[in-house]
Parts: sequence; C-alpha cells; structure tokens
Amino acid sequence: MSIEVIKCPACAAMLDCDGKSEFIKCGHCGNTLRLKITAKPSEPQAMKFVDKNLNIPLASCELPADKYTPSGSVMPNAACNTYPMPIRCAVANKNGTAFSFFSGEGYTDDTKCPLLSSNYATVVNQISKIHFKPFMDAERYANYHINEIIRTGNMTNAWFIENRPFPSEGFNRKEALDGFIKYQQYLSQISGDPQVSRMYYLEESCKVYEVDVGQIKLRIVVAFILNAVRYQLPNMFAMGGFMGGMFGQRRQQVSNGAAPGTFGDLPNNAAIDWSSNGVFTMICPKERFDQDYDDFKKFVSSFRVDQYITRESLNIQNQMRRDVANYTQQNIAQQNANFQAMQQANRSLQEAYDSANQAWWARSNAHHAQVMASSRSTFGESSSDRISRLQSEAIRGVNTYMREDGSTVEVSVDYDHVYSNKLGDTLATNSSFEPGGNWEATTRI
Repeated sequence: MSIEVIKCPACAAMLDCDGKSEFIKCGHCGNTLRLKITAKPSEPQAMKFVDKNLNIPLASCELPADKYTPSGSVMPNAACNTYPMPIRCAVANKNGTAFSFFSGEGYTDDTKCPLLSSNYATVVNQISKIHFKPFMDAERYANYHINEIIRTGNMTNAWFIENRPFPSEGFNRKEALDGFIKYQQYLSQISGDPQVSRMYYLEESCKVYEVDVGQIKLRIVVAFILNAVRYQLPNMFAMGGFMGGMFGQRRQQVSNGAAPGTFGDLPNNAAIDWSSNGVFTMICPKERFDQDYDDFKKFVSSFRVDQYITRESLNIQNQMRRDVANYTQQNIAQQNANFQAMQQANRSLQEAYDSANQAWWARSNAHHAQVMASSRSTFGESSSDRISRLQSEAIRGVNTYMREDGSTVEVSVDYDHVYSNKLGDTLATNSSFEPGGNWEATTRI
C-alpha cells in the first residue's frame, strides 16, 4: 500500500481529500479543484487448473483465459514414490495448438544391485510405490517420450528438427544442479541411509519434432529436466542397515551432468534413482509453430503446481515411510519368532537324539559285558570270544584297553593313545607325547 500527498497547484498547501467529493477547495488560498477519478487497472488473473471430478486445485499459469481453455486431472494410476499424487494439466486454443504438463516419473535402476530384489525389498517397494527401469539420459528419455506420443496419437513420419534452450525464463543448469544436490543431501540426512558415495546428474532438454497425421503436418515439442543420483552400497549391505543407517560418514562426489554415459555405467552393487522433473509438451499445426511457441515459453515459465498437491504428496510420502517402518518392525519380530522356534525345535531334536543314543550305548555295553563275563567264567577268552568281542567293538566304534590294575576300558577309535592313573581316570589322545606325571600307558587287548 502507498500513501500519496495531494497539494494545491496554486499555493502548494496540503489538501484534504475524502476520496468521495468531486470538488476540493484549498483552505489556504481558496482555489477550487475538480478531481478526476480513474479506475485502477485490475491485475491479470492467473489461469487455474482444477480436477472437476475431485474438485481440487491442481496448478496455475499466466496464459490469457480468453485465448486458451484449461483442463486437468489427478492421475492415480501413474503414482510412484517420487510423485505419489501425479497430475496432468493442459490448455488448448481454437487454432489446434495444445500445451500440457505431466508431473513426471520416478524410477530406480537396480540392474547391478540384486540385494534390492530380496523378498523383504519386494514388499517395501510395493508399499513405497518404487518403480524400476534402467537409467536413461536426457537424450534417450526424450526419444522415449516422443515415441509414446507418436504411438498413442497414431502419427507417422516423425523427423527430429532441432534442439532448443529449455523454455523457462531464467533457467540455470548450475543453480538447478546445486539445488538438487542440497535436496538429496537433506533427504540422506533425515533417512540415515548407508549410501557411501554419490554422483549427481541433471540435464535439461527441449527437442522439436515434426510428424504427419494423415495429410496434416504437426510440430511437437518435448521439454523436461532429468535428474538422477547414483549411489554405491557397501559390500556387506543388509536391508536392516539400509533402514537404520549404520555405516557412518558418506563421501560426496558430484557430476555436472556433462558426461551422462559415464554416469550411467553402473559398477557392481550400485543403483541409480532417477526422475523427470515435470514433462512439458507442445503440439500445434506446423504453420502455427513460430507464433505459438512464445505462449508455450510463457506456459512453462509461469506454471506452478498448487500447494494442495505439494502438501498432499508430502503427506503420502510420510505415510509411506511410516508404513515401511512398521513393516520392518513386524518383519524383524517375525524373524526373531522364527529363530526362537527353530532353536527350540533343534533343542528338542538334540535331546531326543541324545536320549536314544545313550539308551543304545547302555544296551550295547550291557549286552557286551554280559557276553564277555559269561565267556570268561566258563572258558576264558577263546579265539572265537576274541573275534566276537572285536566284532562288537567294531560295530560300536571302540577299542578295549587294559589298565595297570588289570581293569579294562573302552575308548573311541578316534584316539590312538590311551593313559590311566591310579585314581581310575582315563586320558585319550592322538598326540605321541606322553603326559608324564602319574599317567601310565594302557595296553590295547
């Protein structure tokens, strides 16, 4: 608001003006003035894009409403992690020229990172709406888009005409890249991810094509900004660490987008998150191109996504993060429960095995002792008794040794040296060094 001082043209005295009277009389010199009140020109109204089905605002631009007709809609089928609430807005004039805006697409290139395809990661990706596609630089992405337009529009005979500067006034690649890097670093800090090295890519594109639709020649413009971040994951990467950020400080490496081929050469265990930051298109009759292209530049330069869409997109992304965190906790709890159940099953199986093994050894030892005792009491150990004993020992995997006091002891065949002492203890070993002390070598019988 500004305040304007009104003075008498005759004596320069201050005049009192109520803004309603047509005539004003100077209180100093008596001069009478007639005021001419003119209406202040109204500010041009921004063109609004609204989803009429949902009755929500989408965006705005500064094209004249008497020349262009706007339309717009939310596109839930195109939702992804980067653009969870994508929109498409378009304007058209009576001459057959149309401009459009699409929020863009976001993908992850995981072709060299199989760990991102684990069962856990698959569910996380479904929750977070992460889509996968090999990285395309700006040149390939532009060709991909024009081919989609030609295919869906039943167009033929497409020619590339020229590259043009990005049609947004004041666009600066370096400033855009710096802003993108700062935003990615902010996301890295709040998520605490374990990505240890990064490279950044940002490239703008504006390409003009000519196509045929029957006998009509059209000009098509595809303009966008493509950005990407390539990150190297640790060799011992684990999804739990990915969620918790356990790998410490990250080294930052920056690419200015001048060498997209080098940027796209993925080493093992690396991935690329890449997206188009809005896609603008222009379709018009060939003869209208030069005069309507200025309006297209105004459309791109003044286009603004509504705060409602921005706010709702952030809310959806935050909900995705909460859902992933909840799933991660549930997954960890389920894994712990499975591990505890497996341990309990192993313990029960081991206890059953030990019990059966001990019972078998007890029965075998008792039977062997009974046979040997009966044989000795009647005949002493004959050749046939010795053969029976050796067969029994072989079955059970033991050898029999006689202690110094005349008693015997059975020891596993895994040992080839056996010693005893006067306390009745037995020492079995594979070492050829005698233990000394009160240990005496036993004799195998």
